[in-house]
Amino acid sequence: MQFVPSAPDARPQRTRSLHRAVGLLRLLASHTRIGWRLSDLAEHAGLDPATVHRLLQALVDDGLASRVPGTRHYTLGPLAFELGLAAAPYYDLGRDTQAPLAALAQALRGTVFLKLRSGVESVCLARHDGVGPVPSLMLDVGGRRPLCLTAGGVAMLIHLPRAEQALIEAHNRRTIGRLGAARWRAARQMLQRSRALGYASNLGDIAAGINAIGVPLYTPAGEPVASLTLALAGASLAPAEAIAQRLRKEGDAIAPLLGRLRLGCAH
Repeated sequence: MQFVPSAPDARPQRTRSLHRAVGLLRLLASHTRIGWRLSDLAEHAGLDPATVHRLLQALVDDGLASRVPGTRHYTLGPLAFELGLAAAPYYDLGRDTQAPLAALAQALRGTVFLKLRSGVESVCLARHDGVGPVPSLMLDVGGRRPLCLTAGGVAMLIHLPRAEQALIEAHNRRTIGRLGAARWRAARQMLQRSRALGYASNLGDIAAGINAIGVPLYTPAGEPVASLTLALAGASLAPAEAIAQRLRKEGDAIAPLLGRLRLGCAH
């Protein structure tokens, strides 16, 4: 599951459009609540609006993207859902962990996230709110974020080989930098603290008042491909080490399920 970013110019011309379309699908999946304006998609994808419009039209025609009713925003289309149904038995760890993670969220009185690594991003497989929905926690099931931008992503990142970490950080920095220099400084602060602790620690770095602790889940081969995170809004995570240990214990119980998934094909 080694990730090596490819420069766009290094890709053959005949496959470049495909890579760009897949990149747009990843962006569409990252914000499904309200969707994306075409201009914002173009900015985040680093493409000109005309190219994005052409690719979006093809995705819409094939059902992979759609317009949000009553808006000029784009989101994922029905075919994306249909394809996901067929793939779920081979990749959906959230379904098999629903009961224990819901109980964990209740016990810790916070929101528990189960995430999977997807290249330079993490994708949310499951979310369990132990004390009711928290509106300020914007990440829903299926949501994607750069690894450096969430505690769940950082929990996986800091346990990868250092050379791979450097590649991912460089890629994430370009993405996160589009949100402003302050956002990347906050992500770096979370990374540095987490490396020192050995687990992910977000002390309101990314969103004020949102604190989180994350630990990795390993495949039988020892690869950190998933994570468990506890997030709290407006409350401190103390004692932090005890919470991390509780998450590790639950993660150890879940980790054997990773061996049944086709994760080697997904990254």
